[in-house]
Amino acid sequence: RGVLVKGRYYIRLRQRGVCTPDNIGLQLRVCLRPQLHRRPHIILLVGLPRELLIRQILGWPEGFVEFFSGLRDLATLSCALFKGGHGQYVWNRRAGQDGFSVERKSGLDDIDDRRASEARADIVRWSLAMAVCFKIMLRMTGQGYYHGEMDEELKWKLDFDRMRLRTLMSKVEFEEVDRALRVEDTGEERRLLWQTGRSEPQVFHNQSQPQQPGGVYKVSMEPSCPQMLILLNFVARTVRLHSNEPYGYKERFLPEFIKILKSMMVCYDRVSQGMTTPLPLPYVNLVRTLLLAYLFSMPFFITYTDGLLANVVMPTLTALALLGIDQIGTELENPFGEDVNDLDFQAMIMGLEKEMLRMLQLAGDSRARDSFVWLPVPKFMQSETTKPFLWYVALQKEVSHVEVPRSRNLGGLRVRHVNLELPKKGSQ
Repeated sequence: RGVLVKGRYYIRLRQRGVCTPDNIGLQLRVCLRPQLHRRPHIILLVGLPRELLIRQILGWPEGFVEFFSGLRDLATLSCALFKGGHGQYVWNRRAGQDGFSVERKSGLDDIDDRRASEARADIVRWSLAMAVCFKIMLRMTGQGYYHGEMDEELKWKLDFDRMRLRTLMSKVEFEEVDRALRVEDTGEERRLLWQTGRSEPQVFHNQSQPQQPGGVYKVSMEPSCPQMLILLNFVARTVRLHSNEPYGYKERFLPEFIKILKSMMVCYDRVSQGMTTPLPLPYVNLVRTLLLAYLFSMPFFITYTDGLLANVVMPTLTALALLGIDQIGTELENPFGEDVNDLDFQAMIMGLEKEMLRMLQLAGDSRARDSFVWLPVPKFMQSETTKPFLWYVALQKEVSHVEVPRSRNLGGLRVRHVNLELPKKGSQ
């Protein structure tokens, strides 16, 4: 840029007859003196916050996108690659033709179709469990793993997420996953939620949050095996179990599943590291010190003959822009909380649930789809997202003892496609 600037000024001064090869150095120093006084401040003050904004806006949300894309890929591959039996064979070739429906396909299902349905249902429930586990990590990292404690309201929301996991897996599986959480439970919570050994999601509708003496729950800050790693182990074992089976997939596709699981763990570690690594204090001090130095030094470089616009309006706008960029960087330092301007992770899970069940329907696997049911969301959780958060998915066999509503009103508009008959020839 220095060469271009010098070249531009040199050409301009040569055209005016002011600059010659003999006095080029002196004339450039005179012409560039204002820029040399102002330009370094702007570069230092704007460049550093801009680097922070790029890191916040483009780095961490990208991990979210890759994580949820991996979950969708798991469900998509399981629906596409699992061969099933005779019913799946016919469905892949006659779906939507001659009135061939899911009901007719169900009548053709054999033992391989039933095994493929169980395998798809397992992969879908593990995918939903990993999404909920990601949300648990975000809750725990903000207060629990960083300060070693959490308040009553956050703990009650965490208990709901844990119960949500319980509705997607068996008692043994849940105990293995929940053991890695290491958070304090009161005797009242154990009696209401975990004593029976069954999932008890109805408790959150009928019971208020238990009171803890002091209003604080202890959380272990000792490094340990995360829940996500345990869930990924379950998924890897499930995927490996169905390779080269008559109803499953060819073993040559196994590396594709492993790549997806690996990328998801990398995304999880990236977000976790970003949340637990604080912004360096010298970095913040440097940016704000330079900002104040620039604002306080600006009056010394003002020329009163430039007028009101250059001496008052433009410095004010410059200060407003720089202070605004600094405040934006502060707001975006942690976009994983529950503030209004944070990422809406709960809405992502809601969309993922509907996408998973829709994939099972498109694959013609009504048995796997019917193994899931919708449960109502407690009122204290409905305000976690700006979208209507009224229902969540659970495994049918884990909530068979709970009275499940027969219908669900998701709100919004429903579109019905109507086949209109074309007018006959000659009719008005």
